[in-house]
Order: sequence, then structure tokens, then C-alpha cells
Amino acid sequence: METEGTPGSLTRVLTDVAAEREAQDRRWGTQEFPDGSGPEFTGSAEQAKQECATAWARGELTWRHILTEEFFEALAESDPGALRLELVQTAAVAVKWVQSLDRRHGATTHRTKEGTEHTEKLVRDRIPEIIREDGRAPETRVAHPDEHAELLRAKLYEEAGEYVATGDPAELADLLEVIHTLAALHELTPAELEEQRSTKATIRGGFSQRIVLRLPS
Repeated sequence: METEGTPGSLTRVLTDVAAEREAQDRRWGTQEFPDGSGPEFTGSAEQAKQECATAWARGELTWRHILTEEFFEALAESDPGALRLELVQTAAVAVKWVQSLDRRHGATTHRTKEGTEHTEKLVRDRIPEIIREDGRAPETRVAHPDEHAELLRAKLYEEAGEYVATGDPAELADLLEVIHTLAALHELTPAELEEQRSTKATIRGGFSQRIVLRLPS
């Protein structure tokens, strides 16, 4: 059901948002970062809420007040469920703001920001050599140690996604390579990782019996 008085307005905005998200994935791939949110932002959230209430009482409320309140309420959350709820509410307010812009100024064609930055991802160590053997010149850099784990987590999602998309068991070898490298960052050898896997399997079992647990609604 369309809202905000203009037929098709919500669909149009959500289509633009989806296009922007797809463009982000094409440029950057799957990205994983720490949330960076928590109770240290509670004071900012309370201040934003008070400013919003004051602006409302004075008849000076703006979209900036509303979005800022929602944004800082999200930043103040550390529980994943509560954080997700606040982020959805923040996104909904941003969408509603765009709808308001479209009503007041007319909808414009959305152009994604592509081609302005380099797309990059972590690759296997011999990939640059293989590219050079093919007669091409790879553009590479060496990741800082502090970002290595972050890039590996993104690679973990990438390789898991490729297996899910194709069902090719060869993708599992790539996934395992990433897992072993991540384990090494935690100072775990492949043998020690296998020992932990085996211990958990002994205590809790594996997944071979296809047991599906029904969760309470």
C-alpha cells in the first residue's frame, strides 16, 4: 500500500535504495565491520530526543531533528535485536524524508556513485603472479595488519556466498582456506582447530542427522 499521498512514491524511493545497495555491493563486495554502538551514546540519544521534543513544542520540527533522534537511539543500542529495530526505524525515517523531498521538489532520477573509487578485495597470495603471467598488470597493495581480520571476515562471507549460489563443493576449499587463515590470527593451528571441532562434535554432535529444531514463536 502506498503512503504519503503520492501514488508510487514509496515504491520509487525503495527502488532507488535497492539500486544504491546493489551498486555498493558491486563496488565493495560484502563488508563486515564492528557495530561501534553501545551505551556510551545514551547521552547523545537523550539530547537528540530532547532537541526533537523542544523543536516540536516550538513548531520548529525538521526532518533533521527526527532522523538525528532515530540515529542516536540506534547508536545507543548494543543488543543486536534492539539495534536492528532502531536501524530499521532510522532507515524508515530516511525513506520518509526522501518522499517528502519528492513531493516538494519532484522526484529525480537516482544515479549511483559508481566508477569514482577503486573496488578491492583480499585475494590469494599468488593471484598477482598469475595475473602477470597472463600478460596483465595487477594493481595491488598490502593490507595493514589491523585491517587483515576485517578483510578476512568479508572474504568469509564472499566465499560462503559463492558456495550457496553455485553449490560447487570446490568453493568449500576456498572457504576452508579463509577459516584456517582466520584461525591463525587467533594463534590456532589447523590441528588445534580440528581438535576443537572434534571436541564439539563429541559433546553436541554434528549435522549429519538432518535434525531441525522448531523454535518457539
